[in-house]
Amino acid sequence: MDTDRQADEAWILGVQRKLYQWSKAHPEDRWRDMWGWITDLRTLHHAWRRVSSNKGGRTAGVDGMTVGRIRKQGELRYIKGLQDELRSGAYRPSPAKRKLIPKAGKPGQFRPLGIPTVKDRVVQSAIKTFLEPIFEAQFWHVSYGFRPGRSAHGALENIRATIQPRKRDADGHRTRLPYPWVIEGDIKGCFDNINHHLLMDRVRARVSDRRVTRLIGQFLKVGVMSEEQFFRTKSGTPQGGIISPLLSNIALSAIEERYERWVEHRTKIRAHRRCDGMAAARGARQRDGKAGRCVFYPVRYADDFVVLVSGTKEDAMAEQSALADHLREATGLELSAEKTRVTAVKDGFEFLGFHVGMKWDRRYGYSPRVEIPKSKAADLRRKVKQSTRNNSWCSFGEKLQEINPILRGWANYYRYCARAGRVFTSIDWYVGKRLWIWLRRQRPKTPGGVILRDHYLRSQRRPTRRLWREGPDEQYMLAWTSVRRFRYCWMGQPDFAMSSGEPDA
Repeated sequence: MDTDRQADEAWILGVQRKLYQWSKAHPEDRWRDMWGWITDLRTLHHAWRRVSSNKGGRTAGVDGMTVGRIRKQGELRYIKGLQDELRSGAYRPSPAKRKLIPKAGKPGQFRPLGIPTVKDRVVQSAIKTFLEPIFEAQFWHVSYGFRPGRSAHGALENIRATIQPRKRDADGHRTRLPYPWVIEGDIKGCFDNINHHLLMDRVRARVSDRRVTRLIGQFLKVGVMSEEQFFRTKSGTPQGGIISPLLSNIALSAIEERYERWVEHRTKIRAHRRCDGMAAARGARQRDGKAGRCVFYPVRYADDFVVLVSGTKEDAMAEQSALADHLREATGLELSAEKTRVTAVKDGFEFLGFHVGMKWDRRYGYSPRVEIPKSKAADLRRKVKQSTRNNSWCSFGEKLQEINPILRGWANYYRYCARAGRVFTSIDWYVGKRLWIWLRRQRPKTPGGVILRDHYLRSQRRPTRRLWREGPDEQYMLAWTSVRRFRYCWMGQPDFAMSSGEPDA
């Protein structure tokens, strides 16, 4: 048992809880002294363990150092040297190595990815350890991207529950939609265009330790190396950096702030109120809806967001223009004029790779549906076909090991969709067909009956079923994945958000 590691984790968790509770109780104050915690050996050991256990530790930055090479030189010596650099002021971040990653489904388009050095990753992880509790206490509940315990499924369930019609007509049908229109937001080059000055103003509003804010500013301005050429970064957060998702969420919180009246009252708190800010916002939505006033409700996952609109299409169009101006002033970002559009909820829209729309039922009326888009199922079939078209020799077990992780990840992502079981069954049939074609190409002279006898065997998971198998490797069946509706209670919360007296704290 590593008692030193447990002691370090317990000390860090205690500090994080202190910061989280302070941030909750003092939303307008700034924390003034954090440098000692960040440069503490316990923090640097914790950050090193997180970086070294990640698969990205095998990737070197511009200095050519990897986790393996550092371990050969001695971890303790390396961490102590990093602490001395930080406390003496000699530490300077290195430029990130830029690598272009092809965008899925978009031939000829690439996404720039920055690879910081291992030393910079450790320092960024140490900063994030204590910066995250402060801002996590202030993030809005309609924000789901890159936050501990939250996922895309929670954002979709929020949308589904919000657009659910509740009022019934005289015939018992639900025909009146609470939010008939939706603004599909698309930010043009979000992570590359965030204004550094506006972002740092938001960071300084909660953290006033100049050594910490100065180091964050250095990470933003450090630049990138691409094909042995140095490029300065005048805007944006470095994609690939450990601290980048947190900084992006800090900047993009400006979207939720615009809709405070209908999301959560913070500056509108009154002394005579007995309810909290979220209950007050719920009451404002109900009162404005009854009075015929327009209501806007945002749901955001990182830089992807939608704004549900309870008014007319003209109201939605006007809000789209006003939101573009607000985002430009608050973050320096621009909405894409081509991709940002106003859509009728009845027609449906796509969000985070899912199709969200309304389904008419003759018994109940309209009900919201989160479904698998046909294009996503077609993309999966295309990927399986490309994998089974490869004629390079490998065993059948190795081919199953190549395909199964793709199928498992796809099934787990779409398992909470309506009618997902039918889509899973059709894909299982297609995968089985492609595996049969692949085997016939690999063994052209072998009779089909022999191939079936050798590879179409009883499943080890369900012996009553037969499927394609070789030894312990068998075809992953998507239809065996349990399909259900996602529940809010499945969303977790970070350990530092629970006090020491709560269960599992």
